[in-house]
Amino acid sequence: MTIRPVAARDVHTIAALQVRAWRAEYEGFVDEDHMPTLDDRIGLWNGVRPGEAWLAEQEGTIVGVVGVANGEIGVLHVDPVVPPETSVEVDHLLLAHAEEIMRSAGHTTALLWTFRENRHSRALYERHGWTPDGAEQERLPGVSEIRYRRML
Repeated sequence: MTIRPVAARDVHTIAALQVRAWRAEYEGFVDEDHMPTLDDRIGLWNGVRPGEAWLAEQEGTIVGVVGVANGEIGVLHVDPVVPPETSVEVDHLLLAHAEEIMRSAGHTTALLWTFRENRHSRALYERHGWTPDGAEQERLPGVSEIRYRRML
């Protein structure tokens, strides 16, 4: 498995991966009206600057993506079609990579937001030493996000 920077040629594939991941991870507590569309995600990924996002590839197939900006992880998704044992490895590699990127940029503390109901991601972050810092917000109606913090 390799990790490399996101390139322009990856935008459509990553956008589709993120739409699949949202549906797999958040269905049941994020309303259909607030699920991302492919066009919405393509627009988002077209705006990514160099040094803000990386992807995990396995045998030439993109299996996950992580985005980092200003000491904060803004996105971390693994394609839901990836087998569970590989998904765990991809999650770990991308999270560790993001932490190293932030550390190398001089950050001593890192942040990320996740949905309160997203038990899978919360468990992953906690295994890596992230802890909720008490901040909460509601960017989508009826869906609470909690902020995690980690010393780097």
